[in-house]
Amino acid sequence: MFRSMIFATSVFALAHAGIAAGTNTKPERDRQVREIVFQHYPPRALAAGEQGAVFFVVKLDKDAHPTTCEVTHGSGHPLLDIETCQLIMLHAEFKSAKDANGHLIKQTAEGVVNWTIPGRAPEPIAPILMTGDQKPEQQICKKSVRVGTLAGVERTCMTRSEWAKQSDDTKKRYEDLQGRKGFTSDVMCQGISCDSAAQRAIIDGTPGTALPR
Repeated sequence: MFRSMIFATSVFALAHAGIAAGTNTKPERDRQVREIVFQHYPPRALAAGEQGAVFFVVKLDKDAHPTTCEVTHGSGHPLLDIETCQLIMLHAEFKSAKDANGHLIKQTAEGVVNWTIPGRAPEPIAPILMTGDQKPEQQICKKSVRVGTLAGVERTCMTRSEWAKQSDDTKKRYEDLQGRKGFTSDVMCQGISCDSAAQRAIIDGTPGTALPR
């Protein structure tokens, strides 16, 4: 299912639909929107005076949780483009959808955040197509069991490069601990190299092999 969403001021204002609940006046709703924009405006971009529209595509799982976010058209401010998807993955909420049989389904949503500093006029929306090296890396979210729990789940979001680096770092730490043969401890290897012929013979159970003195 493909859904299109336009976030005229801030993705967070429309994603949190509950803001308007119980609010009957437009001025009050606008005030809340401005507050939300200010609260979530990237501090670095705010300090630098960066504004502009960022177009994105988000893929959602069956529970309407974002799994990937990709910038398609940028604001002219590379860091603001990157921060947009980071904030969407962390804070945006989406409604789940069902098929004709009532089953929850995955979705794809597109939208635009026109970042506007409170008190300033918004920049004219002039989409800049992101291609090649100019395009920010896709943000990818994965679920994992929360440390210290048996059933708790947490979502971690990083770029593909960051996930690859984490995987390489984890693999290296494991190899440093275990060694290429799975035994790096002096206790496990009885004080000699785990890769030595003598130790391999001991590990393999070859009879008559003695430890070197």
